[in-house]
Amino acid sequence: MQLDHLAEALITARNPANPAAPLPGPLTPGDIDTAYAVQDAVVAALGQRPAGYKVAATSKIAQEHLGLDGPLSGRLLAERLYRSPTSLPASEQRFFVVEPEYAFTLGRDLPQREGGYNEEEAAEAVASLHPAFEIVGSAYGDAWREAGAAPLIADNAVHTAMVLGPAYEDWRTLDFRRRKVRLEVDGALHSEGEGIRAMGGPLETLAWLTQHLAARGRGLAAGDVVTTGVVTDIAYLAQGQRAKADFGELGQVSFTVT
Repeated sequence: MQLDHLAEALITARNPANPAAPLPGPLTPGDIDTAYAVQDAVVAALGQRPAGYKVAATSKIAQEHLGLDGPLSGRLLAERLYRSPTSLPASEQRFFVVEPEYAFTLGRDLPQREGGYNEEEAAEAVASLHPAFEIVGSAYGDAWREAGAAPLIADNAVHTAMVLGPAYEDWRTLDFRRRKVRLEVDGALHSEGEGIRAMGGPLETLAWLTQHLAARGRGLAAGDVVTTGVVTDIAYLAQGQRAKADFGELGQVSFTVT
């Protein structure tokens, strides 16, 4: 199956009015390299401006739940990048999985370089830190947890939307690896977590992304947003529900499914 045809089929399967993609089936790429090529084709077919990257499955727990050997990357899209507080229509997706995450906005380029960058080098390029939500949805419907690495990558690492909270520029003074993050759904506590859950910390995740992209001949650019992985348990939201994540001194991020 040609990459562009597979990409169009995945985009069609994202629409809740259409049947979800089967697993296993014709929308299942055979290997990781092909999966990332399909992801690129999905982004191109959507015709939306890339705004950065997401890193998924940054914790051992997430990797075990999804049957993965390590993290995955996907593209953030400018048209799906929102500022908190906001709302998203339930009609756009089959489901809304909410993931509180730390996100960076880069202030300067991290161009492609063999081996990528270490944490200290990556940190020097960061302009601000944000409390954030990544919203996950999938062409594979409820079967996304059993899809495996290649299908998830092809499905743009199951990215749906990004909600950014306020920019925090003095983030280097914070120990956000151990800072408590509280996720609330409709005002009730859902779960708590810490930045260390995401691959040991958000900067570790950012460094991993530069190394991962370098192996694909890519880098990061000033203005890119990078979200670094869920730090609490995930929550499923239904129509009418509201999620809020409290990141303490960094502020809060919230959205409602309308």
